[in-house]
Amino acid sequence: MKAVRLHDYHKPPVVEDVPEPTLSGPLDVIVKIGGAGVCRTDLHIIEGQWAEAMSPSLRTRSATRTPLGALGRRGRQQTWPPATR
Repeated sequence: MKAVRLHDYHKPPVVEDVPEPTLSGPLDVIVKIGGAGVCRTDLHIIEGQWAEAMSPSLRTRSATRTPLGALGRRGRQQTWPPATR
């Protein structure tokens, strides 16, 4: 699957292939993301405005923090109905 990821301050995010998530516990859910946006917090991080606060370094992170999706898969003890949005 694709992910928009940020690896360093003052550099643009990049689109990368990442592994599909897997269920690891009975209460886990995987949400199929249909669309997402970038929030101002992401832009602050990209621009390096929070570099000191996030010291010592920026961990690679997905730059999408405003997702919209529906329940894709769920653990065997999860009670959310299929396709919950």
